[in-house]
Amino acid sequence: MTTSSTVARLESTPREPLTIREEVRGEYQWCIASTHYDALNSSDLDWFNLTEGPNCTLVKRNSQRDVWRVRCRGRDYFAKLYHPNGWVAKAKLLVRGPIALCEWEVGRYGSAHGIATVVPVATAWTGTRGSGGPSLLITEAVNDGIPLNDFWMAIRDDRAKARLLTDSLARLIARSHQCGFQHGDMHPGNILVREQSPRCEALFVDLHKVHIAATVTQRQAVKNLAQLNQWFRSHASRAQRRRFLVDYATYRREYALASPFAQDLHLEPGRLIAELQAQAGRHAAALWSKRDRRVVRNSRYFARIKPASGWRGHVLLSCKHPAAAASASKLDYTKKQWKEWLADPLSLVDPARHKLLKDSHTATVCEITLPTNPPVKVIAKRPLARNAWKKLTQRFGPSRNQRAWRIANMLRNRDLATAQPMAIIERRLFRWVLLDSILLTEFIDGAVDLETFLTRDIAELPRDRQRAVKDRLIAAVVRTVKTFHDRGFSHRDFKAPNLLVSWAPPFAGEPMLTFIDMDGISHARRPRETQRLRAVVRLCASLLHSAACTRTDKLRFLKSYLSGPGRTTSAWKSTWRTIHQLVCDKLADKDLRRQWKLAHYGRE
Repeated sequence: MTTSSTVARLESTPREPLTIREEVRGEYQWCIASTHYDALNSSDLDWFNLTEGPNCTLVKRNSQRDVWRVRCRGRDYFAKLYHPNGWVAKAKLLVRGPIALCEWEVGRYGSAHGIATVVPVATAWTGTRGSGGPSLLITEAVNDGIPLNDFWMAIRDDRAKARLLTDSLARLIARSHQCGFQHGDMHPGNILVREQSPRCEALFVDLHKVHIAATVTQRQAVKNLAQLNQWFRSHASRAQRRRFLVDYATYRREYALASPFAQDLHLEPGRLIAELQAQAGRHAAALWSKRDRRVVRNSRYFARIKPASGWRGHVLLSCKHPAAAASASKLDYTKKQWKEWLADPLSLVDPARHKLLKDSHTATVCEITLPTNPPVKVIAKRPLARNAWKKLTQRFGPSRNQRAWRIANMLRNRDLATAQPMAIIERRLFRWVLLDSILLTEFIDGAVDLETFLTRDIAELPRDRQRAVKDRLIAAVVRTVKTFHDRGFSHRDFKAPNLLVSWAPPFAGEPMLTFIDMDGISHARRPRETQRLRAVVRLCASLLHSAACTRTDKLRFLKSYLSGPGRTTSAWKSTWRTIHQLVCDKLADKDLRRQWKLAHYGRE
């Protein structure tokens, strides 16, 4: 029987070096693998202009490169055409030369050291090293390859296949690190998986950000693993991620003599997990901050807009990570469309034209429908100042809607469900004095607030089913609250009506919880314990008069909330008493506030 270590040695055997033919064709310099020379020269394709070429399909396009799928003499290839755009990209050419040539060298290096990558078969470039001209890379197509994230989502519940994939992935990354090969953008989309029964093989793609021929230090290795962990922290269990790290440390020791750049660091799983957790937090914070900043800039996802005289703001063009239950996030929009829809801003909150949802002294809220295909329901919110003092103070600084736009996008960037922000427009005087603002967010169809779900949907269930449904709902609320706080958020108004539940009968699977009303949410990175407890107190106070939420339900919630790594539920009694006292104080303050509103506004 072949052992796993024997399989690893067999898979990691360096491939025979390719015989390369170098030639000059017009203004381009070419390097072509001899085994593919006839296939690539058999057609009259203009490789630097594949738009009109036969059997050419555009796969991806951005400002820096085009990716084409090309078929020549029965063989499938991918052609990457780099066209550096902008002074930053052109400045990099002065240091590293044509991007395609760099990726070509990385592919050959990986092949020579037994690292599974896509196979480069040709490259071409024009001009001198830093001339800034286009460059081309042609690789063999991996027809049976599936992106790691898609493959994992399909097999993660199959223990045997998940175990094989974990082993293959750990082997690939451990060998690459020990051979001085560090992928600078190691997310699941840049790793393909081929299922070859009874095992599977993982390989690297998109090699233009790979660093080679240099020792990968422990700090660099952990940082590299943190990039991969960013996606898996939400899609793999703690046990699965730990198993991967154990395998990685094992294969690092096995490949300790794989190259002159190898290091035997004697990584212990516990120490590796601790270092990875710290580095993963730093990587996630940097990534989230980058995504937070782009919501107010022009990009492929967002755009600045001036839809009407005196009005300006930001709109959504495309969502990078659309939510499964959010139809608005799955569509693409254009600035032209938004200018048409927002041409008359105040008409969006006109009760004569649209369905009025709320009309109070603090806001006007209407439901409108965008003429997309399919149509999308949207909530339009226009905040109002309740008195002269508020009207004065709200003239300056970020508006309530601008803040809600930022917070909602921050929540979504951190994998916390909220209504998709669609657009924010403001009318200002000299850009400093706020006159008006309107926020558009997606209408979440089929969802009800937490209190309504408890008193209506669960109350209609037979008693023998209520307990099971409640337990799953409690677990979902606990996970949401913990994640909310762990991601650095605090909420001063975390009441049941501000948390929507999407969970249709017969209540199979897990409920989806969505945050609404961003006014009470703030981001502090490390919320204090008092801020964490305040959210629990506010939630308990909002459900105090709900007959469907019993003392047993609250106790189960509290014990589950107090549990976790390094925490114990043994002190639940003291926490219970603290929450009870804070709830009583909250209710007393609420009664005083109600009386004040009645005295000043004649209503609550």
